[in-house]
Amino acid sequence: MRKVKDKPLIYLFMALLALFFLAPFTWLILSSVDPKADIRFRIPSSITLNHYAKVLTGRTFTWIVNSSIISLASATLATLLSVLASYSLTRYKFKGREALVDFFVILRLMPVMVVVLPIMIIFARIGILDTLFSVILLETALELPFSVMIGSSYFETIPTDFEEAAMIDGCNRFLAFLRVTLPLSLPGLVTIWLLAFVTAWGDFLVPLFLLRTPDKFPVSVGIYMVFGEHGTVNYGLLSALSIIYSIPVLVVFLLMRKYLTKGIAGLAIR
Repeated sequence: MRKVKDKPLIYLFMALLALFFLAPFTWLILSSVDPKADIRFRIPSSITLNHYAKVLTGRTFTWIVNSSIISLASATLATLLSVLASYSLTRYKFKGREALVDFFVILRLMPVMVVVLPIMIIFARIGILDTLFSVILLETALELPFSVMIGSSYFETIPTDFEEAAMIDGCNRFLAFLRVTLPLSLPGLVTIWLLAFVTAWGDFLVPLFLLRTPDKFPVSVGIYMVFGEHGTVNYGLLSALSIIYSIPVLVVFLLMRKYLTKGIAGLAIR
């Protein structure tokens, strides 16, 4: 009876919580199709798709392409490097291994602002400042500590007996890793790639400091530019750009959800 009495309160709390999170998205959707969109929450008297048409043409579309290049490249590079590093940390025992893992943790906890200024000076000296390549390099470096931690945790859940059996059958260490360990670690790799992609896609500070040319900005910085461009705020364009900005992350998550669930479960087993 007590559980039955508590159910209305639970449903009320869940409804209020859903309203709290859905209200901003509802405002975004309504404003993106409102020709006279402003800061008010209202049902538009007429519907237009001109805001989406503007986003998919011109400089805003270039921002979307830049974000895609930065996120895909940094996530893929971080995944490849973290796989090699985490496999070595879990399969080879050497002096200072634990200290190295702790060093990765310290790097992950370090604020981005601490390293941005010296990195800017280094990139300016070697001539790659204000390029997408510089953003990809720094994003990869910032993602690596956390990616190595995840990869190490996942590789430790895979028994070495499988690799030893493959080597008995004629494989060397590299082939055993490629044919046995790597397929078994696919859910963990997808987890690393997805988290790295989301991190790079939503990062604002790194491209803001490293890029100077507006045509090279990603969407995260582009939204900031649109927000105060010409001293006014185009709420319709801003809303449409924000919705399109959120779509790639949702699509990637839905496509990789099965592997992501297995990857997180593998980490929990440890």
